[in-house]
Amino acid sequence: MALEALFENKFRSGLTALGIIFGVAAVITMLAIGNGAQQQIIEQIEQVGAKNIIIRPKSIGNVEEEDNVTKKYSPKLSIADAKSIASILPKIDIMTPFVSYETSVIANGKKKNCNLVGVNASYFDIYNLKLDKGSIFSELQEKNSDAVCLIGSNLAVKLFAGKNPIGQTLKTSRLQLSIIGIIAPGGNIGESLRNIGMNNYNDEIFVPVNTALRRYKDRGRITEKLLQTNNNNNNEDDNQPVKDENEITDQIEKIIIGISNTDNMSQSVDILYRLLFRRHNKVEDFEIVVPEQILQQKKQTDDIFNILLGVIAGISLLVGGIGIMNIMLASVYERIREIGLRMSIGAKKKDIKEQFVYEAGLISLIGGIIGIVLGVILSYLAEWLTGTPTIISVWSVIISFFVSALIGIIFGYIPAKKAAEQDPVHSLRHD
Repeated sequence: MALEALFENKFRSGLTALGIIFGVAAVITMLAIGNGAQQQIIEQIEQVGAKNIIIRPKSIGNVEEEDNVTKKYSPKLSIADAKSIASILPKIDIMTPFVSYETSVIANGKKKNCNLVGVNASYFDIYNLKLDKGSIFSELQEKNSDAVCLIGSNLAVKLFAGKNPIGQTLKTSRLQLSIIGIIAPGGNIGESLRNIGMNNYNDEIFVPVNTALRRYKDRGRITEKLLQTNNNNNNEDDNQPVKDENEITDQIEKIIIGISNTDNMSQSVDILYRLLFRRHNKVEDFEIVVPEQILQQKKQTDDIFNILLGVIAGISLLVGGIGIMNIMLASVYERIREIGLRMSIGAKKKDIKEQFVYEAGLISLIGGIIGIVLGVILSYLAEWLTGTPTIISVWSVIISFFVSALIGIIFGYIPAKKAAEQDPVHSLRHD
């Protein structure tokens, strides 16, 4: 009976379902976008590692005249800092200094611009980087500043398409490097990961940190004057070396630390700060970054955003339910004569009420199914347009299906009750 009534008034039924269709589509799409964003954050946390601390230099900006002498003698971030940290914090599992250069490489008759990174073998454990081929440089190769390197998978393809790069030679601006390993391909590094110390390792060259410091001779001390000049001009890289032979050459860009016990993370950060502050003559020309904390904060922000999206989608469904109620109320007044006729031939109030509730439920359920399909399409469209992954949860589909039917029943009850309360005699006289 309910189905017959729906098919007899297809246009009105379609209009009634529109609110549910768009409401459910909004729920599916918004949840898919939110789930995709959360999954990205989880992957980023796994990628940077859950137990990392990054120490990097920073400009201290304008200072008072009386502080200039003290600040002039700050040694900046150096290999000596890394050694001191290792001796003070025995709970550190792994640690690596980090330096980098922009360079061009020639290999196999091809020339590419890329980033050359100086690290020790611990870097690959800290960031969970796996080898596709070859091996990581050994302690002896690090100690001897050997001209060996590992390269990212993208760079390997660009320079040695179809060939095995292991044993081949890369010619850089300063020396020739022998390739001993290929880093397995990984995901692209987003802006948020670059901001907390991750590099796009798919396109990089990795050499022992001692090789980078000793065999690339333009690696000088970054003075406060240069940092201040860079800040004012805003057109130089803060890590651009000063070509002064009298300056020290063991300055590094970062120290990356793996902590064995995250329960004492805050305590470890405090110890690191006090140690470096003392070593740098009470000059705060460094900063300590905990990537996991930053990403967790971003995750909390995204959680709030997802709740907001859910509220907006819920309001859309609520509006759809109100639309069903209004149109079903109008339908009751249009069908008063039909209601009276059914009652006159023996239909009970319960039968009338059930018919209208079923009609509202069916309209809402059909609208929910169409909304689910539309939501899936919109989710994939959003991923295609923005490049941001979307994840459609099975639970979101199931819940949307049942919620849409429930909304139809709840908001269809008032019109159904109104229809059941009609007086049969009065209804038969209604034109």
